[in-house]
Amino acid sequence: MEAQSEQTSQVNLSITGMRCAGCVRGVESAFRKVIGVEEAEVNLVLARASVTYDPVQTSPETLIHAVRQAGYEAERLGASRTSETSTPDAALERQLRGLRWDTGLALTFALLLVLVGMGPMLGLPLPGTINPATQPVANGILQLLLTLPVLWGGRLFFTKGFAAVMHHAPTMDTLVMLGTGAAVGFSVWNLVHNPGPHAYYFETAGVIIALVLLGKTLEARSRSRASEAIGTLLKLQPKTATVVHEQQKTELSIDLVRPGDVLHVRPGETIPVDGVVLEGRSAVEEGMLTGEPIPVEKQSGDGVTGGTHNHNGSLLIRTLRVGSESTLSRVVRLVEQAQMQKAPIARLADQVSAGFVPVVLGIAAVTAGVWALAGAPAEVVLGYTVAVLVIACPCALGLATPIAILVGTGLGARNGILFRNAQTLEAAQQLNLLVLDKTGTLTKGHPEVMKSVSVETWNTADLVAWAAGVEQHSEHPLGRAVVRHAESLETTPKPCTQFQAKPGFGVEAEIEGQQVVIGHEAALLEQGVDTSGIKRLKSELPEAAILLWMAVGGKLTGGFALNDPLRSESHSAVQALQQQGTSVMMVTGDHSTHANAIAQELGIAEVRAGVLPEDKARVVAEHQQLGKRVGMVGDGINDAPALAQADVGFAMGSGTDIAAKSSGVVLMRNDLRQVASAIRLSRATLRNIRQNLFWSFGYNILGIPVAAGVFVPFGGPALHPMLAAATMAMSSFSVVLNALRLNRQSLH
Repeated sequence: MEAQSEQTSQVNLSITGMRCAGCVRGVESAFRKVIGVEEAEVNLVLARASVTYDPVQTSPETLIHAVRQAGYEAERLGASRTSETSTPDAALERQLRGLRWDTGLALTFALLLVLVGMGPMLGLPLPGTINPATQPVANGILQLLLTLPVLWGGRLFFTKGFAAVMHHAPTMDTLVMLGTGAAVGFSVWNLVHNPGPHAYYFETAGVIIALVLLGKTLEARSRSRASEAIGTLLKLQPKTATVVHEQQKTELSIDLVRPGDVLHVRPGETIPVDGVVLEGRSAVEEGMLTGEPIPVEKQSGDGVTGGTHNHNGSLLIRTLRVGSESTLSRVVRLVEQAQMQKAPIARLADQVSAGFVPVVLGIAAVTAGVWALAGAPAEVVLGYTVAVLVIACPCALGLATPIAILVGTGLGARNGILFRNAQTLEAAQQLNLLVLDKTGTLTKGHPEVMKSVSVETWNTADLVAWAAGVEQHSEHPLGRAVVRHAESLETTPKPCTQFQAKPGFGVEAEIEGQQVVIGHEAALLEQGVDTSGIKRLKSELPEAAILLWMAVGGKLTGGFALNDPLRSESHSAVQALQQQGTSVMMVTGDHSTHANAIAQELGIAEVRAGVLPEDKARVVAEHQQLGKRVGMVGDGINDAPALAQADVGFAMGSGTDIAAKSSGVVLMRNDLRQVASAIRLSRATLRNIRQNLFWSFGYNILGIPVAAGVFVPFGGPALHPMLAAATMAMSSFSVVLNALRLNRQSLH
């Protein structure tokens, strides 16, 4: 997939052969050496890279060549995000199949090596021709022959480890290469110069390679499970659709469907595109995209989303969006983007892993030197040195953050919570104040006119006709309510010209040559209208209602009282946020009377009413200056500046595109309770990352000294190289398993 702007382009690459944090640094370093590369992010878990570059100075082919020069393979991901082959799953599956074969080969011959090399010690008699006590040369030759298949199974440790050394970027493969290479080399030397029953370490090298490969296989399998989110989403897209043309139904590939086409969706089928229902009625299950388990009734005029499941009815749908413009594709892009990026908390692991392998090589050298000076036999020196090289594992450090982000964002996507990037995922757990818009967020956003009143010189029918004539051009929920009110009264709207919307104030237009202004009282005052008559008209309208006033030719003509019912979940959502320790504040452009009534009903203590769109952002900034971490929830164009200003912006799924683009989190279910769920998920993910980092650091801090034999002179434990290999193999696997526990996290 390649995105391009005027100055820069971005390309996503699949990287094959990365096995630890050192590999990630090696690939990132290869990219940064290419002239024209501005930014490169490499993800070990997804085996992918996202590179931003200047297309004038370089190209994707140059980037791929740079990766290959560094000892890895790269290929561009497909441009289509509705193709399963473009997911990282395919590369992971290929890698997993190769690992399984190599691991099976290595384990089989490593077991034979143990039997041949350690049979008598284990109480297993060997034929006299290969008994190490009587025929050490024959036994050594047989062990060497059995070691060769193991070395072939672990060949990547040597090829990649050597390539990493040549590029001055040693990795975990380098450590395994040096440790097992030293054991094999020492054994071959003894076979030639000093054969004996205890002179060989072939089985040690074989078991180390087999165990490390086993750990890598388990890790790759778990990583494949962790990366299922994108693959699951892409599988929602049907391969074909039934197109209706001139009453003829034809099954076509989904790639051939275009906006405007009419599709027939049978009961039990998956809806293939974003569209609007023309005919039919059915229950549609949207849980795969929104996390909402209850099917939603759809009928003529309702919108439907591609990838959702049609239950019991037959539907005719007019296509609105297909391919990369569909909701499903946009969701996939958001999930991919969040999973590719590094969270700020990853910086510590990056800094440590950058010098990890060189430090371990230094510790191994010191270990060998100290034990040699202490007069230890060569085999003892070798044992401690190999143990240090093998037990040290930068993989766990490299996996600690990205694997948790992968699982966390995938869990969020399955529940309709889309984090735009890893920075947002981390920031959400720090929020201590949440600013809520009212209309469409706390309320349903579908207000209804309760009553209308007019001055003596106007009758109600004319008031409604003139107001509807102006508001029929408005997209504001209050304006649409006035139009629906006119339709219910079968009143024909007056045609208008010069329509203009003023966010935060209202609308104005011309009807029959006269200026018409509709909005809050402040809108009329701004136009110089005498609003003294409003006080009398208010007495005829319900208290705590939303009030809209209309003036024609600079004179007050009447007003409307509207009610926007609260969402059923608003009260429980506010309670959940407050119980999590997050303060809640309501900011709205509505009149204070109505705003305070809503806030009192919901238990919200702090309210800012009559706030203009640009002032919402200022309210957020004021609290940020007081040291608070502020989240903003909204759904409209007028919320976009505040969503962008907030530390984390939450956009309701039914909101405008501009609101979604200004936010850091998109709530697909359009349910305010998802805000509390998103914060809970963020906290759980960051807690999991900290656990992973603690385990990774703790494992190396404790394991390396034990492997080096630091405690042996004081009667402490030592660690055989084979046990060191087993411990190293399990460290990364444990980190991945810990991250997978996030899938059991309850978000509600």
